[in-house]
Amino acid sequence: MDGRKLISQALNERFRELCGVRLSHFAPETSGEMASFASQVREQLSTSSPADLNNRASGMNTFDDWTVSDTDCLSSLRALSLGELLQLQPGTRPPLDDFIKSLDKARADPEQRFQLLAERYACPLNFTLAAEDETRERVLARLMAHDRARIEKDSIEAVESLDLLLRLNLVAVHAARTPDLRFLDALNYYYELLPDGWQPKATQHKQLLISYFALYARALAAWI
Repeated sequence: MDGRKLISQALNERFRELCGVRLSHFAPETSGEMASFASQVREQLSTSSPADLNNRASGMNTFDDWTVSDTDCLSSLRALSLGELLQLQPGTRPPLDDFIKSLDKARADPEQRFQLLAERYACPLNFTLAAEDETRERVLARLMAHDRARIEKDSIEAVESLDLLLRLNLVAVHAARTPDLRFLDALNYYYELLPDGWQPKATQHKQLLISYFALYARALAAWI
């Protein structure tokens, strides 16, 4: 059996576990304001095969240039989690150098990092553009070095969950659209690292955890 087939089988097992077990922790009655979103994600993923998700993805937004939409980053992530098309228009790409400098300055300020990423990637699909490689590398490096070390040493409570979950969402969006396995590996790692049944208390954080799992499932499907 070739390596690609072995990888596909392992990812298929993870896909079934994620959609059938992990998402069961997000029963609508326990998800507060996110009840409707949680219910939609659970219903869609529990009845979909990887092929189903891949077929839906074939009709999703594909752009090679910067786009803008009328929705914010979190609303766009919810839509992408459910396989919905975003209403996009061509836009002007903001300068990357200034953004990277601001992101570096905010290395010790998770709230500021969140605001910077959410604002630049109000349309999360822009995170996947080739020209955004420098941002992706910084996001991936922080996940797999700094945050990983803190969580392994202490606990998930040692990092700011809103900032962490936004980065995982963005990585998941990209992982479904790139042949670079590092991004899927990061999702696999954090899926295993996060405590089973863990849910952040804040509604906004909880939405990002649900959308992370949903986008992770779509990334897995793209590789199966």
